[in-house]
Parts: sequence; structure tokens; C-alpha cells
Amino acid sequence: MLDKRHYVPILKWKQGEQTALNLLPKFIKESITPLIELPPIEWNYEKEQPKKTIDKHLNGIGDSIDKHWGKQQAFFIDLLYIKENDRLQNGEHPLQFVLGDLRQKKVVGIPITSVERDVAFQTEIIEANRIDNLGVGIRVREEDFGDLKTKIDHLLAILNIAKCSIDLIVDFEYIDPNTNIRTTLFLKEFLNNIPYLNDWRNIIFCATSFPKDLSEVQRDSIEVIPRSEWIIWKDLIKTENIIRKPVFGDYTIANPSPFEADPRVIKIPASIRYTGDDQFVVFKGKNLRKFGYEQYYDLAAQLVDHEEYKGPTFSAGDQYAYVVASKSDKPGSPTTWRRAGTNHHIVQVATELSNLLLP
Repeated sequence: MLDKRHYVPILKWKQGEQTALNLLPKFIKESITPLIELPPIEWNYEKEQPKKTIDKHLNGIGDSIDKHWGKQQAFFIDLLYIKENDRLQNGEHPLQFVLGDLRQKKVVGIPITSVERDVAFQTEIIEANRIDNLGVGIRVREEDFGDLKTKIDHLLAILNIAKCSIDLIVDFEYIDPNTNIRTTLFLKEFLNNIPYLNDWRNIIFCATSFPKDLSEVQRDSIEVIPRSEWIIWKDLIKTENIIRKPVFGDYTIANPSPFEADPRVIKIPASIRYTGDDQFVVFKGKNLRKFGYEQYYDLAAQLVDHEEYKGPTFSAGDQYAYVVASKSDKPGSPTTWRRAGTNHHIVQVATELSNLLLP
């Protein structure tokens, strides 16, 4: 069972997020259990078809997780963006292939399922638990909250896995900061009415207030966004009448929805996402294609001068920002700044949790 200071960051398994995890110090890694989401297959907009086959998309997953996370600690893995009817060329189910690859690399991946997954997927979950005996995570979202007990009972009857071997992940996905009070009141009621409340191995609350894109942020500006998920969780954890306090999780500096856009027409701005104590700070420049990557030098300097900046020794991400601000390195790219921001965020949350006064 995870303690109340443990942290579950949800990571879309792309290059920036992978390297961010790899750069974490050992003591931070020991305080987190990442939930890795395999991203959807990218779309070729010119040919109007997927860029890769499912075989190529999944190839090397075990190696990349072994390299960036390692063999010592468990993690969750979710294939929610892999299409239900996708099969490898040899007919193998994607989940069977991924878990087999992880097993071969001796990395400890706990698979995630949900109430809407099809029979073939649930069959692979059952087989994985028979082989690995790691249990499973069940991820429920807002659309599942109505008649949740009936849905969970149906899934439990299929899986036949003891609830004490199941992590229940309450994924609230996106929280509009304007609804903090309403969301908090709802969760205080909902959490006490979770079916089989005391039987689950862990109950994990995940959410984010980070928007799907930065279109509402003005260019050449610094704007803040309240960290609603963190603010709400701190309220929940200190509420005496909540019977079982959930473990905290979030989407780091990302929105739950995967980013999908035609690269031929999308105008990506230079931006840096930075996690402060109770807010995200967004430093936004102009269109990268038109105004260039040199903008990151100024954005990094703005970050280092900001009151929320924790200093170059706080994390690898903070060190990177300091170096770029001093123009001692290249200005970077969206990928390197996603790496820096994600790395800082995980260290920030793990540190906050370790220092938080809990009841």
C-alpha cells in the first residue's frame, strides 16, 4: 500500500517525458509510481494514414522504460490510446505484446484497465496477473461515476482478481479552475461512497487544471494557472470526515487530451511551463517557425528571474533553465523544455508531499 506522501505522475511516453524521468535523483524515484500512457500512433496528414504500423509503434517499449525508469520499482502502464481492434502482424494483442516485452526486460509494469475495455483486453489482464501476480489498476473517469458499483461489480466478475490486489484510480481528468469549490464538494461526497472503499490496495486521485493548449495565453506574456488538482487534494486530505484519503496524482505539465494537429498548418509558439507552489506559470513567446528558437533565451531568463523559480540546484530541469538563461547552451526546443518542465514538476510535487503537514 502506498502512503499519503506517495505521488503518481501520469506521463505520456514521449521523448521529453522519458528523459525527464531518467534525470530524477534516486530518492525522488523512490517516492513516485509513474503511470505511463502509450501515446496514439501519429497520423500522416499528407497520406491520410497512420505513420506507423502497430508493430513499429510498440517496438522498443520495454527497452525505453528499462532505460529511463529501470527495473527496481513498479510503474503503471495504460494502452488507452491503442485502438480496440488493433493487432500485431502475427495476430498478437497489443497488451500481450507490451507486457511480454516488459517481462522479458524484467521491468515491473502493472497494467491498467477500465470498465469499458472489451473482452479481449480483459482476457489479457487476467493472463498477465496469472503470470506476474502484480495485480491491476482500474481507472474510472467522470462518465463512469454514475452507477459505479454496477460497473465495477461487472468488471470484478470478469477479472476475478481480489480487490486487495487492485489499485482504483479516480481520474477526474481536467478541472476548470473556476469550478474548484464545486469540484471539492463533489469529491468529498464521492470519495466516501466509492464501492468497497476499504478493500482496494490503493485509491489514487488524479486530475489537472492545465489547459489543452495555450491559445488563451497571450504571446509575449507571463500568465499563471491555479493548480486546482493540488489545491483540491490538499483540502481533501485535511478533511476529517473523509474515511479513506486518496494518494495524489496529476498529469504533470500536460493536459489529459493527446495533442493532435496537422504540422503543416499548426503554429507552435515558444513557451516554458513551470510549476510553482500552487500555480503553473506559463512563459509564452511567438510562433517558432516565424521568430525562431532564440526566443527561449529570453523566456529562460524570465523564468530564472521569476519569484517561483527554485534555483539551479533544485532539479535537472531548473539547472537546464539556468544554463540556457545564461546563454551557455543552445536555446532548446519544445521537446527539451517539456523535459525540463516535467522533471522540475515531479521534483516539485514529490518535495511538496514530503514537506506537507498531514493529519
